Amino acid sequence: MSILDSHREALSLLARRSRTRRLIPRGGLDFASNDYLGLSGAPELREAVAAALARGVAIGAGGSRLLRGNDPEHEALEEDAARFFGSEASLFFSSGFAANSAIFSTLPAGRDLIVHDALIHASAHEGMRLGRAATVEAGHNDVGSFADRIARWRAAGNVGRVWIAVESVYSMDGDVAPLADLAALADREDAFLVIDEAHGTGVFGRDGRGLADGLDGRENVVTLRTCGKALGCEGALVCAPHVLTDLLVNKARGFIFSTA
Repeated sequence: MSILDSHREALSLLARRSRTRRLIPRGGLDFASNDYLGLSGAPELREAVAAALARGVAIGAGGSRLLRGNDPEHEALEEDAARFFGSEASLFFSSGFAANSAIFSTLPAGRDLIVHDALIHASAHEGMRLGRAATVEAGHNDVGSFADRIARWRAAGNVGRVWIAVESVYSMDGDVAPLADLAALADREDAFLVIDEAHGTGVFGRDGRGLADGLDGRENVVTLRTCGKALGCEGALVCAPHVLTDLLVNKARGFIFSTA
């Protein structure tokens, strides 16, 4: 069997299980997308884009941000986002998937542990797969389960840093994480708390700041806020202390080698 034949067989198996996917033009009424507030077609966004083009902002970056791709627009966005959300710094990525992958593959060190919620997004799993830290699953929204996983790891003689990975709003179930209790656990364990606010940004919190509103600015909290859902645009912002965003600029391959 040739290489292509093996792939054809895999697709055939998916078809027999009625699990094949295909791309179709969008149409009809929207009951399925992440454009929660309908902002992707908002006149304010169209006017902002037109104004940017009119003042000479390029359509393409021409390279990565470390290679002539950095633009004052990127830096203005990051400064505004950090000020709005209350974090020390923020860093813009091309998508939430790319940002999550960068966070988990770059920030935890080889001797660290990532304790993640059982329903954490696939992008976090991708980052963990690419990273060097040990990983373990905790029960969904079960703070006791997180504490237990950390205690077992410590009891085994491990001395690295712990990273607690959760979403604020879980997209498939629609439930929310007990962020206050998780933040308290992170403080007790000298751990980092990484909060994916993809489905909370623009919908919950003061003026759409999300459910992590009030936790930004802590030295042990990292939040991911995507722009491609309720905000109606694209990309994502990692809000964190300066030292962590600087580390991403210097070590995150998905940032370094990606066109801005």
